Amino acid sequence: MEILLALAAGAAAGFGLAAPLGAVAVLLLREGLAAGFRRAAPAASAVALVDTGYCALAVTAGSAAAPVIASWGPAPSVVGALALMALGLAGLRRARPAPERPGPAPAPRSRRRFVLFLALTAANPATLLYFTALATGLSGLVAAPGAAAAFVAGTGAASAAWQLGLVLIGAILQGRVSPAVQLGLSRAGNCTVAALGAVALAAAL
Repeated sequence: MEILLALAAGAAAGFGLAAPLGAVAVLLLREGLAAGFRRAAPAASAVALVDTGYCALAVTAGSAAAPVIASWGPAPSVVGALALMALGLAGLRRARPAPERPGPAPAPRSRRRFVLFLALTAANPATLLYFTALATGLSGLVAAPGAAAAFVAGTGAASAAWQLGLVLIGAILQGRVSPAVQLGLSRAGNCTVAALGAVALAAAL
């Protein structure tokens, strides 16, 4: 029963972190819209991997890691905000009608997407602090190794389901809307990402 409770608590924590529609969520929707599910899925997996890793770190050593992260000051948040602004602006520059050309589609850049989203998500120290606060509050529930592992597994599963769901929504839209609407959605998404990056930068400074 304790392990099931820890698994459920981890799933709730994962959904609680992933559900708010932030910049990474918009980027995942954009990836699914632009590249389809198969090519964009590694980006979603990278986000879920970071969430799971930070959760595991918080459960095992959160009380020691949180002060270290806090001592870095706003630097990680500034880097992450600048990266979001750069991604949004670069996406806007690329968001233009594609000329028709024969031949196969460009090869997927799954590895590049994975690394990009891994770094972008890891640059947000608030994720670790979020899980540290939860792990501290649920210290009685996750004290046993089995329960701690179940909590981390629940978090990872929930995060992966949510991130992959966002990519799937984008991929479904890709096949159901016209190229002009796809272009408009891409531009709107990139504008949103750049604006969220600017807001995050202002908050960090």
